[in-house]
Amino acid sequence: MNFRPLLVLITLALLAGCSAIVERQTQRLADDLETAIRQYEDPATIADALPAYLLLLEARLQSNPDDAGLLLTTARLTGTYATLFGNGEASTRRLTRRALAHARSGACLRAQPLCGLDEITFERLDARIGKLESDDLPAAYLLATTWVGWIDSHSDDYGALADLPRAQALLEWVVETAPGHDDGAAWLYLAVLHSQRPPAAGGRPDLARQYFERARRVSEGNNLIVDVMLADHYARLLFDRELFVSTLEGVVDSEVDAPEYRLVNAVARQRARELLAQTERIFD
Repeated sequence: MNFRPLLVLITLALLAGCSAIVERQTQRLADDLETAIRQYEDPATIADALPAYLLLLEARLQSNPDDAGLLLTTARLTGTYATLFGNGEASTRRLTRRALAHARSGACLRAQPLCGLDEITFERLDARIGKLESDDLPAAYLLATTWVGWIDSHSDDYGALADLPRAQALLEWVVETAPGHDDGAAWLYLAVLHSQRPPAAGGRPDLARQYFERARRVSEGNNLIVDVMLADHYARLLFDRELFVSTLEGVVDSEVDAPEYRLVNAVARQRARELLAQTERIFD
């Protein structure tokens, strides 16, 4: 399947005035597109094609600013693009900031307890989370993961790092409510959170390692980004060069070919090679 012509056709159809169809089908199209993206093995094609669709979603939001589903869909795909293809630190920061803004608005519209979680005390935060119901899980998870993406792209900002416990509390509720949600990716986000600070600064790298292992088990080893994150966050945090190199070499040499992880794993292998090439600089 040649993915680029498909996106061009979609774009032309949407721009040709089929607004009524877009209103009804935006969510389904976004879901189908995300499935296609996951199964497409050429990161360069996706990196080139996805921004056009993100702009179309933003255009739909101009006339539908209170559409919770559209906000959450836009947040999800913007966050995915930022994580996989952010073009430099400044670009990634802008994209994650936009994704988080959409996620906050959409989550608040979808579930009242998720409103303003960045503005209330931790005591009130815990009380709000306690009011969440199982139906609120998708919105809570999306808010938490886009929040983590934003924190990770602003890891040198103490203000952003101060939000770590808030995002962590949401993710912990998600894994308690549905441990296998999103094929275990929630555990990966928790692992990254616990890899942001060394033990001397109150971090828990021991928990991070446990969560990385849990994410690997739930995904049955099919998600190679777990190992890339383990090397790039956990091994670097502990300055463990041997673990860093061996883990990344395992990613490069892996023959995993799960359809739903083709794009992620292609990106993972590419990132692993880039990190391996930087080994001397990182551990100098």
